[in-house]
Amino acid sequence: MKRTILASIFGALSLNAFAASPSYDFIKAGYVQADIEDAGDFEPTGFQIQGFKSLNENVYLTGRYGQLSEDEYGVDGELDYISAGVGYRYGLTATTDFFSELTYEYVDIDVDAGFASAEADDNGYGITAGIRSMLSEQFELRGVIRYIDIEEDDTAFEIGADYFFTPQFSFGATYVIADDVDLLGISARYTF
Repeated sequence: MKRTILASIFGALSLNAFAASPSYDFIKAGYVQADIEDAGDFEPTGFQIQGFKSLNENVYLTGRYGQLSEDEYGVDGELDYISAGVGYRYGLTATTDFFSELTYEYVDIDVDAGFASAEADDNGYGITAGIRSMLSEQFELRGVIRYIDIEEDDTAFEIGADYFFTPQFSFGATYVIADDVDLLGISARYTF
């Protein structure tokens, strides 16, 4: 009886003792809403698909595609973005990684007011650094800083979490703060 109680206490104190390091082999898709500074009620929404594929213990590929749109006062605005690159992870502990990424970034913006329309696209690069940690077998937390240079430079800060219902399936939330826009996202993730 005493051993069972001691084992329970020890297990509660070391929640991540059996958690693995974060995975770099997954795909996730979800809903995104943007809050653009000084844009009034214009809050485009849409979807994002993101994937990671490890090449070896430390190097991985990353890719992201998203589309946001909004129809406000007869003006239809649409934003498509693509990010693709390579990343490097370094295990700080058995359950926590530092990671960095170098990415190619592409953005396409379309605005249609019925009587007139405009389109613009541009590309650039991104540099990302962050921490991912498995706080337990079911809960992953991440913090990220991202620098993107597309015509003008922008720095964004991201915090996110995923809750694993099984080792393969999880649901998560992400909040991104940038200079002129904040993004809120929810997603479903499949780890392979």
